[in-house]
Amino acid sequence: MRSTSILLTLLATTALGATACKSHSPTGLEGASSGGDVPGGHGVLTPIDNGSAKFAPDTKDALSQRTLDFNEALRTASLKLVRGLPTMTQIKHVADATTDADKRAAYEAELDAMLADPRFQERMIKWWQDVMRLGGDAQNGDPSRNTAPTFAARVVAEGQPLSELFTAPSNTCPTYDMGKRAFVDGDCKNGAPAVSGVLTDPGVMFQFYSDMAFRRVRWLQEVFVCTKFPAEYAKIPVKMGSGDYTSPWPFASVSTMPINFQDTSSVVCANCHTTINHLAPLFANFDQKGQYQSSIQVMTPVAPKALPTQMSDWLIAGETTHWRDGQPAADLVALGQAVAADPDVADCAVARMWNLAMSKEDIVSDLATVPPTVLAPYLADFQKNGQDLKKTLRAMLASDDFVRF
Repeated sequence: MRSTSILLTLLATTALGATACKSHSPTGLEGASSGGDVPGGHGVLTPIDNGSAKFAPDTKDALSQRTLDFNEALRTASLKLVRGLPTMTQIKHVADATTDADKRAAYEAELDAMLADPRFQERMIKWWQDVMRLGGDAQNGDPSRNTAPTFAARVVAEGQPLSELFTAPSNTCPTYDMGKRAFVDGDCKNGAPAVSGVLTDPGVMFQFYSDMAFRRVRWLQEVFVCTKFPAEYAKIPVKMGSGDYTSPWPFASVSTMPINFQDTSSVVCANCHTTINHLAPLFANFDQKGQYQSSIQVMTPVAPKALPTQMSDWLIAGETTHWRDGQPAADLVALGQAVAADPDVADCAVARMWNLAMSKEDIVSDLATVPPTVLAPYLADFQKNGQDLKKTLRAMLASDDFVRF
């Protein structure tokens, strides 16, 4: 009987995993960020009030049986925010409070103290290194791969708007002084004609150098939009060769020589490459060391020998660089502005904060998507608070979903 029960559990888990694999959105639902239908569930999320998300569960739902435990919440939040257990003084501050309201006030006061602790800055550096898949000091002529995560950590720790990640024109390559436990200003030095947040970071360009700059484009998409390619979908797919063409771009906008991006013999390449090929040229002038040059520095992988990429390798004549269909981006500064304004980028950032708060795995590589009904109040609050991810994280850690066990 026990083995049968285990088998049924495994089968149920496999079925759930298979359902998750169908998702392309950070919220786990296709079209969620553009008004798609959201399946009903147990419980209703109401707007955030004073930094806390209220959850009104169905009385038949197991979630309604959870009870407040601010001491357990304090312990969990401390491990997440400062990578250490709370002190006895912190524990007693919460434990000695007599009413639930007093306990909540004591807990939130300790939460604010942890968010202001230098250890939170260091936690954010480590977390962004994991999210960005970057890390390592400058050596042997290679640029530091710590500057982009350190800059992102600074944006969060100092309560700067998310848009700074993509649009900041200076001080985008800071360092961190462990002795003083403080960020140190620093400008990126790779010859780029203009700076645009992490989009011109030399460590990023070095780490993700590849043929035709495709890895750099993939990094941008997966880290900040939280989905793999394809990134864009037409309202009505069109039958094309062996499959459906689902991109909103004109099918013939991408090149056919020396690589045929219009090929449909096995998969419809243009589903992804209509977006990718309109982005990649923006990153192509950075060489293998992450230094900006006056000409294209990436290669096109053709036999018998790879050749320097030309604009015509990506796009047909007359096509220009874009972030998305209908959103031109002539350079990296324009691209940064388009990325910063994209609601899917905000969705992704808030979803990543939720997964940090709730100990979830990576949205892209582990398919740890978040239901839109869960994110909705935090997304609304995020836009109201000036796109301050630290305030959004605080709201999550103060919510009933976090303090009830």
